[in-house]
Amino acid sequence: MTSSLASLWSPDLGVGSVALDRRNREVFDQLATAGSRIDRLDAPDLTRWLRATYTQFDILLTEEEAELAEIAYPELVFHRKLHEQARSIIRAACLQLARADSVDLVAALARESCAALSFWLMRHVIDVDKLFFPYIDARYRGA
Repeated sequence: MTSSLASLWSPDLGVGSVALDRRNREVFDQLATAGSRIDRLDAPDLTRWLRATYTQFDILLTEEEAELAEIAYPELVFHRKLHEQARSIIRAACLQLARADSVDLVAALARESCAALSFWLMRHVIDVDKLFFPYIDARYRGA
């Protein structure tokens, strides 16, 4: 039995935007289910779940970038470069997923990529996203 990653989300990871905090929590929770999904899904279903998870993660990044653009965040260009690190993890995982021809390979990729994305997101929220807290206005604090 493969254990699931514990969700890394906690309220102190909030960045001040209700919508962004909710999306971050949802992605953390989704990534945390990798272990239980590996245990019960066959390769095609796990592959579909992984693709959906990667898409959800990329949408999180895109929506965050749009929100930061709306509030005229002065470090947006740099922030997008940091997001590129996560997108690189996703692209590499998608390439590996396209070549994975057994449930064992898909399961290994699920473990590795979900752990990598979870830890990338946790570090990103703690080290980088907290920096834009002062720029978030009322539209996002109560959204």
